[in-house]
Amino acid sequence: MIKLEKTQIKPASKMLARAFRDDPVVEYAFPEKGGNDPRTPYSYEFMLRIGMKYGYTYTTSSALEGVAVWDRIRDPAYSFWRMLFSGALLPGMRMGWDVGKRMQKFANRLEEKHKEIIDDIHWYLQLIGVEPEQQGKGLASRLIREMLKNIDEEGLPCYLETELEKNVPIYEHFGFQTLEEYDIPDTPLKMWLMLRPPFSG
Repeated sequence: MIKLEKTQIKPASKMLARAFRDDPVVEYAFPEKGGNDPRTPYSYEFMLRIGMKYGYTYTTSSALEGVAVWDRIRDPAYSFWRMLFSGALLPGMRMGWDVGKRMQKFANRLEEKHKEIIDDIHWYLQLIGVEPEQQGKGLASRLIREMLKNIDEEGLPCYLETELEKNVPIYEHFGFQTLEEYDIPDTPLKMWLMLRPPFSG
């Protein structure tokens, strides 16, 4: 597991767009073309730039088979200043006003729930994706497992959301517990909100 470099942001964004081509959040954000919309990589570039500036963004190798974005935070909000100083503002604009408006509504609802569930310092697994032809080889598990070792040393909880029910057992394997199945108001989306308690061993 190695840190993602700035020069790898754009190819990593394209890889993530392929990984999430059929994702329900992508279909909601880009309703006309879904994962085939050429703007989808900008949504991942947005998250990667913020993750690299304020969190920890790792990849499996220089081949970028998998990428994960983690953040050690108290407040999950994407402020204007965080977007500006990370360089995420431009890819956010390139997604388009229509996409940005839908995603802001989605993000605001999730942030509200996130704050309800945990309002103290914690780790947040914001994003994890693996190249489609590399899936099923344990790369996502490797990205999770290696980071959890560091989190356990700090004794902090870890939070995540997933939009796919099939992912829930995978995260449960790593100690995450489903706290709520959340139907996001004014959207067709459902999210599973999960928390991993601090390691006590």
